[in-house]
Amino acid sequence: MTEADRELMQRYIYQVVRRLAKDQREETARELEELITDMAEQKGMEEALKELGDPAVFAGKYREEPCWVIGPEYSEDYRWLLKIVLAAVALSVIVSGVVQGVLQRDGIGILTDVVSSAVMGAVSAVGAVTILFMILEKRKIRVDFKKEFETSEKSGVERRDWIPMLLPPVPDSKAVIKRSDEAVNLIFEALLAGLMIFAPWLFGAYVFENGTFVRTIPIINLAQWNIILPVLLISLAAGFADDVVRLVCGRYCRTVLIVCLVSGAVQAVFAWIMLKALPFFNPDFIREIRTEYDWKGTDGDLLTLYGTGRLENIVLLVIWVCILIEMGVTVYKTVRYGKEQ
Repeated sequence: MTEADRELMQRYIYQVVRRLAKDQREETARELEELITDMAEQKGMEEALKELGDPAVFAGKYREEPCWVIGPEYSEDYRWLLKIVLAAVALSVIVSGVVQGVLQRDGIGILTDVVSSAVMGAVSAVGAVTILFMILEKRKIRVDFKKEFETSEKSGVERRDWIPMLLPPVPDSKAVIKRSDEAVNLIFEALLAGLMIFAPWLFGAYVFENGTFVRTIPIINLAQWNIILPVLLISLAAGFADDVVRLVCGRYCRTVLIVCLVSGAVQAVFAWIMLKALPFFNPDFIREIRTEYDWKGTDGDLLTLYGTGRLENIVLLVIWVCILIEMGVTVYKTVRYGKEQ
């Protein structure tokens, strides 16, 4: 077996086993290597891999659960992400419901709100994730096949046929994106979006009298929330899309880089709109804090910047720095480790 054939075999094996559970990968890789080696001795490496077919479809033979909603190449990521998003939505609904129950003690009304919020959130989550993966799958098939078969007439291969030349190279270990990191990001974004939709008033100062909850002094401008919320959700959606693409690709590559740059630009612009063009913070927050808590303020206290415009500048600067760091890391790792071959 030539070195080129061995590399092609390893690329095929990698694309199969990466779609399986961790406890299956090692044994499956050994079995596949023996199978492909025997087949290649009889008919050649490319013909052997053609006979086995698309590795995304071939991996389905090792999975116990069939794929129904999304195609085999994306099904495991789709189901995994859907579980995360639904869990985050449920957590946000539960948190807001528990806090409202503790503070307001209105059981019937709160239960009705929690049930309706849970149903609406779950339906929205399923719909959003499904549509997103349908678009990703459709885009990948269209772009990859167009690129690989732009000379299909010369090769005589059908546009939708799978051939070994479609196998991407095994990525550098430093180019691999950890799924656990993206899971944390997705959970945080979904949880934050849920809380902002269902209970934005939770973000603020709580006023108690004799141990009994009286009201909340929201730090967010709820009077303009119908204008602020769409801007905030667009920014969160951009970050969510970036993390989904990282999850689907699994490594730093051109697609991840482009989506990261676009997502970062969207988040930076909408952060400016939210903090500078819109009244994001409650203009009466400090006045109410002074009244309720007899707060005077001291030098160096961050709240003394409230209402001066400087607090918005600091928050915006922190957001922009975080975005630039993320973009810089992605550019570096894509150029250094994630080159397309």
